[in-house]
Amino acid sequence: MRKLLVLALAAAALLPRCSLAADTLPLSTAPVALSPAERSNAAGFRFIAGAGETKGNTLFSPYGLYSAFSMAYDCARGNTASEIRSVFSFPEDADSLRREAVLLRRGLIKSVKGLRFRRINAFWYQKGYEFLPEYEAVLKSSYSASGETADFRSSPEKARAAINDWTGKKTDGLITGVFEQGALTLFTRLMLANAVTFKGNWASSFNKDLTSEQDFSLAGGEKAKAQLMTSDKPLKTEYYEDEEFQAAGLDYLGGKLRMLVLLPAEGKSAADLYKNLTPEKLSELRKAMSARIEPVLVTLPRFKISGTWDLAARLSALGMPGAFKEDADYSGMTGRKGLFLQQAVQKVVVEVDEAGREAPVVKTRKKKREKAPLLFKADRPFIFLIEEKRTGLLLFLGKLEDPSLAV
Repeated sequence: MRKLLVLALAAAALLPRCSLAADTLPLSTAPVALSPAERSNAAGFRFIAGAGETKGNTLFSPYGLYSAFSMAYDCARGNTASEIRSVFSFPEDADSLRREAVLLRRGLIKSVKGLRFRRINAFWYQKGYEFLPEYEAVLKSSYSASGETADFRSSPEKARAAINDWTGKKTDGLITGVFEQGALTLFTRLMLANAVTFKGNWASSFNKDLTSEQDFSLAGGEKAKAQLMTSDKPLKTEYYEDEEFQAAGLDYLGGKLRMLVLLPAEGKSAADLYKNLTPEKLSELRKAMSARIEPVLVTLPRFKISGTWDLAARLSALGMPGAFKEDADYSGMTGRKGLFLQQAVQKVVVEVDEAGREAPVVKTRKKKREKAPLLFKADRPFIFLIEEKRTGLLLFLGKLEDPSLAV
């Protein structure tokens, strides 16, 4: 282990040490303009702060949150707009906001080509109200979203079933229900639903014949059974290791999206790793990993994980409580005040299995002496991030503590 540590530090000698154990980053007094992807990530990290301490599996979509409230901010006015901007750092003018939303989405469409990625945003509002035609057009053209009507006043349960059915169809059945029974009432008038799903093929597939049921060590020391997948040959991957954790980058088909897996060292906590992760430390980690490409034998659980988030409660605590109160101003939506966001919910699902591109057989006359592969065995709780490689845009941030509980 010490030899590996020395090699890692030597490979990244000109880079800052990537410590997630404590807040050791130097502070800069110079203001830095963030890209849209960086603003999305920063808002996501603020939202998710403290979730690492929650026991069990967690999954969240920073981009899903950012995209959903881009369209809410677009129609907000006055103090409502100011509060939303303070949390998300959106640009003040609508043209910049819309242009950035389109650029993010267009780039992402290219990155997820051939992969099963769905991001669904919709306002659901009481039948009888009307959105302004120009705002309906902006929802579609700039945010790839929609305003949908439901009759909460007559039958909230029927409306709930219709919304869940609509979402299921839009996500290829990966999300079967955003709202649980009783979540909507006769007094519901406006709500925001954000659904994000992903099931992608790897750039290099795992060998199904090597998948087997093995022990997975839980945080408390107990064992659970999990289907562990193993690469049948070393993967050339960006890699990092120190005394706190290992990190490996696993590309998806097309090479524009990847999963970063952060595996705490034996005896270390995934919850602590999650809690200490910040956009700045993630940037450090990416730089350190890019300086070290290694052959790695990867073992990873096969799992399907989901997460449901009450966005209104957390965002209110972050500084935008007025966005969810009766006097909120979303007059850019209908031309007058009256409708306000009573609920905002995110539902996310990620599925991970062996599927991927089969590596071609390469014939060589003479085998070169190859470097012995490193071992990366995720048989204990770990953190994973699914990101767009070019921009660093985080689509998902998750903590897997028990694959047997993943659904």
